[in-house]
Amino acid sequence: MRKPDQMTAFDALYAIAAGDGRGEALFGNSVELARPAYERTLIGGGYPTAYLEFPLLGDPCFDMLSVHGYVEEGSHFAEGAGFGYDRMLSWFQGVCEPGGSVSCGIELDTASGETERAGVYLQQRTRHELVAPFLESVGESARTKSYLDALARMPEGWPPAYVGLFPGRPGTPLRIGGYLGRDELCHCAEDPDHLARCFRQAGFSAFDADMLRRCCEFMELAPSADFQFDIMPDGSLGDTFGLSLSFNETKPRQARECMESGYGGAIMELLQGWGLADNRWKLIAGTAFARHVGYEREDGAEGRFALAIRFNYAKVKFTACEPRPAKFYLTCTAGDLGTTVN
Repeated sequence: MRKPDQMTAFDALYAIAAGDGRGEALFGNSVELARPAYERTLIGGGYPTAYLEFPLLGDPCFDMLSVHGYVEEGSHFAEGAGFGYDRMLSWFQGVCEPGGSVSCGIELDTASGETERAGVYLQQRTRHELVAPFLESVGESARTKSYLDALARMPEGWPPAYVGLFPGRPGTPLRIGGYLGRDELCHCAEDPDHLARCFRQAGFSAFDADMLRRCCEFMELAPSADFQFDIMPDGSLGDTFGLSLSFNETKPRQARECMESGYGGAIMELLQGWGLADNRWKLIAGTAFARHVGYEREDGAEGRFALAIRFNYAKVKFTACEPRPAKFYLTCTAGDLGTTVN
C-alpha cells in the first residue's frame, strides 16, 4: 500500500472512533461538516493532531481542534484553506522548532454549523513572549495587555500554557489555560480554602462553596488537570471556569481498563451522579486504538505508519457557579514512525 495522505488518515481514525455504533451515539452527524472543515486546516504534507470534543449529555455532536507542531519554513495552506490565518502561519513557522513544545491550531465550531469562521490556538508553554506577536498576527494585538495582566496575577503553580480565541467574533473572550502539577492539584483537592485563594489571586470571583466542593471532589480523581479562564474584552475574567482531568494512559488496553474500572470510570460516574453525563460515556473505552501499518516508500523500502486514538481529558465548565454538561476529548494522531507526530 501507499502511504496514507492526511484525509485518508483522518477518515480511518474517525471510522475507528465511530465504529460499532459509537458514531451516532457520541458524534451525531457532525462529521459531514467537520471533514471538509478539517481539510481546510492542512498545511503541506503534515499530519495535524485532531482533538474531537463531544458532549456527554444532550444531542450528540462534536467540535474539533486541529493542532500543528513543527511546520517547515515555506509551507502553506492549500488554496482556499486556512480560514484567513496565513499571516499567523507565516509567523508560527519562524518560532516553532522540531520536537519543540510550541504548537498552533485552528478550532472548528462544527457542532453549531459554523463552517466559514474558525478560532485559533497557541500553546506557548513557558514562552510567554510569543503571545503578543501571535495576537498581532491574527489582528487581536489590543488583547495583549489583558493577557499580560492576567499572567502577572496567576498564583504559583498555575502557569498559563496556552491561549485561544475567535478573532472578530463580537464579545469573544480570550481563553487562557494551563496545567496543574501533581503537588498543586493535590493541594487544591484537599483544601477548598486554598483553591478559593488561588481564584481570588487570579481575579476570578464567580465561585461559591458548592462550586469549590465540586472542584475539589473532581480534582481528587486524576493524576493531572487543566484549568481555563476567560479574559473578557474589558480585561476582566469572565464568570466561567473550566476544569479538565487528564488521562495519562497511552496504550489501548490500559486506557480501556482505566475507563471501565479505574480512575476514568470513577470520573465518569461522578459526572453522571451530578447529572452532567449519561450512559454514553461507557462507549468511550472502545475508541482507544494504536496500530502501525506498513507502506511502500518511494525508494522501494517498507515504511511504517502509525495511527492512534487516545483519551485526552474529561472537562466540566462552571458558569456563574453552576456546572454545565460535561465534555470529553479524544486525540487522533497519524504519521511516520521515527518522526514527530504533530
